[in-house]
Amino acid sequence: MGAYCNRAGIQTGVVRFRFDGNPINDEDTPAMLEMEDGDSIDVFQQQTGGNLSWLW
Repeated sequence: MGAYCNRAGIQTGVVRFRFDGNPINDEDTPAMLEMEDGDSIDVFQQQTGGNLSWLW
């Protein structure tokens, strides 16, 4: 994950990685995730906020 962020020029804290819809942790290995050749990892930008305030 660090290698991806270094190549993309982004900080590691601003993206999240998922495999088969599950979050990937720093200590996870391809074997632990049961990854196979050709599998893909999804990368998402960290989102903050989302609190919807209503003014009446």
